Amino acid sequence: MDITGLLTNGIGFVATLFSIVMWMPQARITWRNRNDAVRLAGVSETTQWLSMIGYLLWGVFGMLIGSFWVAAPSVVSFPLSLATIVVVRRARRMSVPAASVSIISMSEPLSETNPTDAVPILTTGSIPVIAAGSDHSTVTVPILSSPATPDTAGAPRHVADERTPTTPVPVLA
Repeated sequence: MDITGLLTNGIGFVATLFSIVMWMPQARITWRNRNDAVRLAGVSETTQWLSMIGYLLWGVFGMLIGSFWVAAPSVVSFPLSLATIVVVRRARRMSVPAASVSIISMSEPLSETNPTDAVPILTTGSIPVIAAGSDHSTVTVPILSSPATPDTAGAPRHVADERTPTTPVPVLA
């Protein structure tokens, strides 16, 4: 093999190495988060299909012209793209759990010497994160509340029955 052939094969080897290494971080992140539909939401299935088709065509082209270095990246990258599609489709079929976010626990009564007297208190222990089936543009949800009436000295009273919601919450659906 002459110097031109060695140089051509050397460049092909480096190009193949970069083509294979390029997909390794995506494959590692996809595999690590295979059970987390939220983290896999940013992976484009269309891009993976296009990459897979492109690698298939490059592999066939490399075999037709007899160039191992043109076809070699397809041997690794085609299965990685296919595996990514399978993992992303599986994750998208998984249900995303609806949950409530706990803000302040109201299980203990407030004492009269509470240092957070000026802070509005929650009337409930959580805020719904996902609300389904609402046809309204706004829904009044008691998130923050303040005492309805002050005591005789003008200080807020800690009577849970007299707390009122502060504002309606817009529902974006």
